[in-house]
Amino acid sequence: MSEDKMTVTVNGKQVLLHRGMKVKHALIACDQSLYDAAEAGDLAVRDADGFNVGIEGSLRDGAKIFTGKPEE
Repeated sequence: MSEDKMTVTVNGKQVLLHRGMKVKHALIACDQSLYDAAEAGDLAVRDADGFNVGIEGSLRDGAKIFTGKPEE
């Protein structure tokens, strides 16, 4: 893979992004509706360890993020 690209997994689906892109870009690349729901606060985004991450958060090659219901 080119050094200017990275692979990120969103809900088990791999997406190819340019380095420097953020969580929101991964959501959009996977499914626009995921981004829309996260932006509205209807969906939480978590890393592989279960920690909440913001949609403006940074990503690294091989990162895994998951979406789910926000904690109440």
